[in-house]
Amino acid sequence: MRTTTILSKIVIPILIAAILVYLGLSAWMGVRNPYDFVMAYTDTMETSAVAQGWVVRHEQPISGGNGLVRLRREQDEKVGKGQAIAEVYQDEHYEEHQEELRQTQTDLTALQYATYSLSPTGAVLEEQMLSSMTALQTAASTGNFAGMSEATELYRKTVLRREYLVSEEAAQAMDAAGWVLNQKYNELQAVQTGATTIWADAAGVFSSHLDGYETLLSTSMLEAQSPAGLERLSQIEPLADSGYLGKLITSPEWFYCATLDGDYADRFTVGGKVNIHFNALTSNLKMKVQSVSEVQDGQVVVLFRSNQDVEQADQLRREAARVVFTSKEGIRVPKEALRVDEDGQAGVYVASGHNARFRPVTILAEDEVSYLVEADPADGLDTRILRAGDQVVLASDTLYDGKVVR
Repeated sequence: MRTTTILSKIVIPILIAAILVYLGLSAWMGVRNPYDFVMAYTDTMETSAVAQGWVVRHEQPISGGNGLVRLRREQDEKVGKGQAIAEVYQDEHYEEHQEELRQTQTDLTALQYATYSLSPTGAVLEEQMLSSMTALQTAASTGNFAGMSEATELYRKTVLRREYLVSEEAAQAMDAAGWVLNQKYNELQAVQTGATTIWADAAGVFSSHLDGYETLLSTSMLEAQSPAGLERLSQIEPLADSGYLGKLITSPEWFYCATLDGDYADRFTVGGKVNIHFNALTSNLKMKVQSVSEVQDGQVVVLFRSNQDVEQADQLRREAARVVFTSKEGIRVPKEALRVDEDGQAGVYVASGHNARFRPVTILAEDEVSYLVEADPADGLDTRILRAGDQVVLASDTLYDGKVVR
């Protein structure tokens, strides 16, 4: 017990003394080395305004009719006037019937090819078989299955054709099967009822996205809109169940009619172009200024128009966005880091080893706390280039090239 007491009396004072020495050295080093460092990094600064408004397109809703619908168009697929968009059928078994009819026709076509006297033989037949096999192998190895169904069907036809030529037993079986399939096909066609085809009344891009505003908003109602009038659009209730199966976007032209702070009215020129960043999208879309309203109650309505990117704007409707007037990319540094050398050149000091080195820069943009700059070497041989990742020196006292900072 006594030994423990003696050790405690010796060790504890030593530990306290060590802590005090460490704190003292830290304070002394802080006085001796008053420099802070911050990493320079690449960033973007923009001048922009917040907008809130409506996206309006040239849209033609497509009535779905009553019954089960089988679409024949993919999302954003181009459709010509008079082309089929969908099939509507009353009988729930109709689609099964159609699939059986298609398969019967495919089988019958393959047998007719195999048994037809003028179908290829010899080297021509072997070449067709090899070509279809190569196409199938390529599709399997690359994962590109475009045209695979055609290659599969050709391979099937040529195999049947060769069997028909080399085997009398196979030829008799195919002749019999062809007669049966022909009878079945005729019977299936005879009971083909209950389907209605929906045709496109105009050319356009098909979209299955519906929000109920397709018949409530039109491009004609956008001209001469006021802030109050645009606000009234928000009171319109969309149709909950329109009965449409989709829509055709009949023109690449689309509009964004938005309200902005009236202080930005002078920044817009009719016919001028701006970048608009919709909050729902990841990239900026370039649009042209179509019209600018009078400032009312501190707000202005600007109508923007675009003939591009209609697929990206397909699902936009009531949208918040930023109208980007200018955007610059450079290296961001704190304002307190900027220095001017004896020649009047703006720049920053960066830590290189233990020393500070001057890096001349040009200011591109600024905000409350930072500058966006780019390197500004004197010529092509000047190695004093500021780069992202450099440690920029922050100091309240005088800096010069070569000064020890760490």
